[in-house]
Amino acid sequence: MMSSEATDLAALERFFEKLALLPPPKPPTPNLFSEAGPRTNENRLSDLMAFFMGGYPGSPHWLAKAVLHALVRQGGFDYEHLQRINWETVTTEREVGSWSAESESTKRLDLVVSGNDFVLGIEHKVWSSAKYNPFNVYDDLLNRRATQVYKCILRPDDSEEDVPEYAKKAGWVVLPYSTILKSAYELYGQDVAAFNQTKWQIFYQELLQHLEAIAHPKEAKTMTEEELDFSLKHFNDLYEASQRLDKFEQELMAEGKSLIAAALQIDTSELGTNKKPEDWGEQTRVWRFFPHTWGANNGKGSQMCLIYYPSAESEGDESIGFEVRAYLESQESHDPWLQEIEQTFLKVTPVTKQPDYTWYRDGGYRDGNDNDTWYEIKGRWLALSAWPREYTKAGAMQALGDLAKWVDDNAFPKNP
Repeated sequence: MMSSEATDLAALERFFEKLALLPPPKPPTPNLFSEAGPRTNENRLSDLMAFFMGGYPGSPHWLAKAVLHALVRQGGFDYEHLQRINWETVTTEREVGSWSAESESTKRLDLVVSGNDFVLGIEHKVWSSAKYNPFNVYDDLLNRRATQVYKCILRPDDSEEDVPEYAKKAGWVVLPYSTILKSAYELYGQDVAAFNQTKWQIFYQELLQHLEAIAHPKEAKTMTEEELDFSLKHFNDLYEASQRLDKFEQELMAEGKSLIAAALQIDTSELGTNKKPEDWGEQTRVWRFFPHTWGANNGKGSQMCLIYYPSAESEGDESIGFEVRAYLESQESHDPWLQEIEQTFLKVTPVTKQPDYTWYRDGGYRDGNDNDTWYEIKGRWLALSAWPREYTKAGAMQALGDLAKWVDDNAFPKNP
């Protein structure tokens, strides 16, 4: 068995040597929002959409109009009503909150488009599931806003398997990007291109191309003929390499889960994870870990993250780099609780490697970000970023467990 495994690994080594000889592909034409913008970040992309839905004074309503025309196609909006809309009165809000008595917390709807006689609620899903969204709370919110209510779930494809049955019966329509893009391009000539050129026309076109790339990620040709021939010839090696990568990533998840559970003195069953690592682009992958006790009195999003990516800076015989990160969620923006944790983290965490800490912060030396802490989602999420003192897989795992213990002690102290 050992000899066979060694032979297989040696064969893979030779395969990787051949793979390295392939000429690099020509870079694709970049898109502003795909490369330097929100990419597939759901909240940032929703912010951008809101801007082109009249979400700010003086911002255009082009995307709101495209969405409503698309809803007519899906049977989710009345065509006669669409013709009567005064677009100058249309506004869009982000993260509109409504109190849920059942969970005793505020639930937030991603986008709310309001006119003088209607309201449209939009729950935006890029890759996340709609299974656990409180659509009944959203319905109450929208019904308080207007008598004429429309609603949809906006996502890259037309998948509705994860939409609860009660939401479907209540009129929540799945609206894929492709349907919006069809309406947007049909309206482009009369609503966008017909006027004097402004910067918003260029940015809007970039946004539409970005949405199209997300909606159809597999339709563009991604390989040269040489790469395709190589892949056909070495398919078995590629398949085996992909299987080993999957096993490696599952090993990272299992080890991270075990270390965090041990640090918090809980069973691994009390620690949730995503089903597969998230892809943050630029070959960066992320495992998220959700201790159940962290969500008892606050939002359910408080978590630890193990972030990994190709790197030549490893201090071991590895070609992988790591960052560890904690996210703390509150139901209110810039909660004093979050600010207190942030200040404590900045005070006690060294800015250079120290023997008494398995993690440190470096003020953005590695990633170019000047901040080791920042807020997301309207100030309701606090991020704490750290680097393992030993820049290896073993060092990252130790830092992950130790930072989780620090967060548990300082953000979620147990009652004596």
